[in-house]
Amino acid sequence: MTCYAGFTENGDKFFICGDLGPHCADHRCMDVGTNLCDYPIGESKTCDMPICDSHAFEVAPNIHYCPGHALMWRKFVDAGGVEKNLKNVVPFVEKDSK
Repeated sequence: MTCYAGFTENGDKFFICGDLGPHCADHRCMDVGTNLCDYPIGESKTCDMPICDSHAFEVAPNIHYCPGHALMWRKFVDAGGVEKNLKNVVPFVEKDSK
């Protein structure tokens, strides 16, 4: 039987056994991988690495990155990548339908 371990919100350690899904991908973690990494990897695919709440970095509402991709995202943001890419966005203007 698969067993998991983690910490409650107040810091107490817990153990639970059963089929709750994949473990967190961090090799030192025994918690349930309750999130999947949403980092885009191309061809409309995402990383999908299972990560627990402690190892998931929420970059937007319900958008989580694994630690490695969170680091890549932070470097991209710090280098001004978001601002540079948003300058390339062309607003959609609907033509008059008459």
